[in-house]
Amino acid sequence: MNTIVCKVTWQVENLRRIWESLTSYPSHTTQITSKRFGSSSFSKVVWELCIEMNKHTDTFAIFLRQTGPNTINGLVNTQYEIFTVKSKLRRVFAKSTNKFENQEKLGYTNVYNIRNEILELSTLNIQCKVSTDWYNAIDNLKFTYRNMMEEELFSDCVIKVADMDIKTHRSILAKNSKVFRKMFEQKEMIEGMNREVTIPDFTPEVVQAMLEFFYTGEINKNAMERHVEDIFSIAHKYQVLPLKYECEVFMTNLIDDNKILKYFDMINLYEAPTLEKGCKIYIRDNKENFLKSKGWEEVEKTFPKLAIRILKSVICDNICF
Repeated sequence: MNTIVCKVTWQVENLRRIWESLTSYPSHTTQITSKRFGSSSFSKVVWELCIEMNKHTDTFAIFLRQTGPNTINGLVNTQYEIFTVKSKLRRVFAKSTNKFENQEKLGYTNVYNIRNEILELSTLNIQCKVSTDWYNAIDNLKFTYRNMMEEELFSDCVIKVADMDIKTHRSILAKNSKVFRKMFEQKEMIEGMNREVTIPDFTPEVVQAMLEFFYTGEINKNAMERHVEDIFSIAHKYQVLPLKYECEVFMTNLIDDNKILKYFDMINLYEAPTLEKGCKIYIRDNKENFLKSKGWEEVEKTFPKLAIRILKSVICDNICF
């Protein structure tokens, strides 16, 4: 649970002119709003102060509008105070209570009785203090599953890689990988009988990176920087498409003349559409120099069909964004 607190002052000018011009509006009503404000620590919620004026209904209302986060029927228990200070005298327009309110109109108060007093001001300074508690369920879930992995809580499966035994959970493996699921479903397979999986062709660091993704949906940046190509390969082997995509996106940012031959090899072997798109963009943006380079000659020699396909796309500039 975290609490964010924000304070803002909104300077509103020419209110009398706006009020008197309402007769030219078809509905005789208008609404003006402040700039949105919030906290960088929780960007999913922002606020704005509002003034609603309507000559037909004698409305001159001041309120706070909240956007986000997901709520129950738009009701929130945000704490706030909307006020102004004049000559050291503090006038409160609205203040929260313990009750839920509609987040579209927090503290909606018609101050028509003091309208003339407000309109006399050349500038109305509206101040607002607002605070709200927020609980990030997704982060909490990630933290819970990460602990579950690190503590090996009620683990029921062992992954053997190099000289390491990594304890894990079959349900997590099966949910994230069709390959693991088939292993455990088929009782005649040794993995299903012994609840052991041997991975001889990858390092412990790469396997750990895949498991971290299984449990949290995230992957350590340092692991990607050191092992992204191997993580991509293990994601392909075990049919972990979201992880494979994340690796392709990461590698796209690394494309240069030295790496492009290796990436063509990966595209040719594994079908990597996101990485292929990145290579097309790189070649398009550097075609004057790259297409004359030895690197491109090597690409054409090693992967002639793929080179023609990508070159056609570059020439036609047929790259979808």
